Amino acid sequence: MQTPLAQMAALTCHGNAAVRGMQTPQFFPGNSTCQFCESITFLVSGKPAGGESQSAVFADTPDAWIRDLRRRSLVGFRLRQQPQDRPGFSDRNSSGFVGGGRLWMIEAVREGKVSEFWLNKWEVGNRNAPDRRIWRVTYGLYQVMPTPGFALRPLGAIIDDFRSALKEIRAFAEAHECGNFTRFFDDALRALDDPQADLGYHKDLFPQGSLGDNAAAVLKAAQCAWVFGGMGSWNDMSFRDETQKEYERVSDALFGLLNESVEAAATSSFPANE
Repeated sequence: MQTPLAQMAALTCHGNAAVRGMQTPQFFPGNSTCQFCESITFLVSGKPAGGESQSAVFADTPDAWIRDLRRRSLVGFRLRQQPQDRPGFSDRNSSGFVGGGRLWMIEAVREGKVSEFWLNKWEVGNRNAPDRRIWRVTYGLYQVMPTPGFALRPLGAIIDDFRSALKEIRAFAEAHECGNFTRFFDDALRALDDPQADLGYHKDLFPQGSLGDNAAAVLKAAQCAWVFGGMGSWNDMSFRDETQKEYERVSDALFGLLNESVEAAATSSFPANE
């Protein structure tokens, strides 16, 4: 799972835990999704009378952002995604590039059925930073609108399809000797079967006790199975004729379910779901 998405999932889960009154650890700079971030800032845009649109700092850390939204009658966070699928360049094939893949956002739902939608942007700051914190991350308030309808498939049904897609792509990887990818898919399957398995790079996507076993298992499995990126990734392979068609089929199926499962797992932390 790319770090920008992992960070949005973590913010969603930690934000919902805070709304529910749970004790949560300080998010920045200690969360693993912030490991290489110099700063994480939240911006809103405004237009002074007769002037040009300008951005103002809404919160200078994720922790301040969560606290302030709670004071503004926030009832919870949801992780949202939507396809981009540019002509001739699918979300799966573009996922290893800046601005590629699905479009992800965090929805902050207020009382009164009003929602804020926040998009992120990662930019390189000091490439030579001795602590390797080179990324300057900004979340911009993209839109405020009446809370839209929101329906996700049951997590259990998503997991069943996720498991089937993993088995199919694993069989393809084994049959065509696709290197270490078989092991990645094995780890993902093990994560789905054992929520307590010590798998996945990010061990702190959610505060302890804030997520159900199924959702926790999905977030671990998604980290293991997210093989789509740029050079050297699963996307960087090609085959011939019918084998290529099968490769495209199993790849697209897994990519779609990875996105759906991360969205559903993180959003399951929303307080209204209790």
